Amino acid sequence: MEGEDKIIESVLSEEIGSSWTSFLDECLIRSTVVFKDTHWAKEKRAESELAKRLSFGTATYLNLVEKLGKEKAFEIMRKILIPISISEQQQKLATLNLSDRRGMDRLMAFRESERKDGVGRFNQETSIKQNSDILHYQVTDCLYACFFQEAGTPELTKLLCESDREFYPKAFPDFEFHRGSSWENTIGCGKDHCEFIFEKKD
Repeated sequence: MEGEDKIIESVLSEEIGSSWTSFLDECLIRSTVVFKDTHWAKEKRAESELAKRLSFGTATYLNLVEKLGKEKAFEIMRKILIPISISEQQQKLATLNLSDRRGMDRLMAFRESERKDGVGRFNQETSIKQNSDILHYQVTDCLYACFFQEAGTPELTKLLCESDREFYPKAFPDFEFHRGSSWENTIGCGKDHCEFIFEKKD
């Protein structure tokens, strides 16, 4: 995707200088190896295509770790993965053309789209509560978490959890988005499920 490429180019050129192009080539090569080492490589489904894209994130992170150390590598990946995730969700929301919808109707239209052709179709979810004022569900099996765990970089899942925290309040300002008692109530932070709670503001 063009927007994704621009984000990656901008961050890598800033962080590692003029060598970013050769570094990127190394990441692309390594991503093929990362993907082949997962069970998704043996499948021919839409889920595998998403896993293939995630392989690039793992490969980039591993190369950055080798080059700059784990702490610095993680911060650079934060600058890459969170903006890319938010941009993709914003683009998806825009294509749905929900300008004539409000409140829960608008939120549910986006959620249904995610479950139909987004990452939601690959996850396992449990509905806790839903009415005109609240939407509460839990993700008990997350493709992102499963992939990054299998690829040996489970910490990257946290960054995609963080992107939700930034995206939802701006995309659906009528609601307060939270994860209950803690923002760490996610699989990425070691819990057995992710909390998604949207409460209508007064």
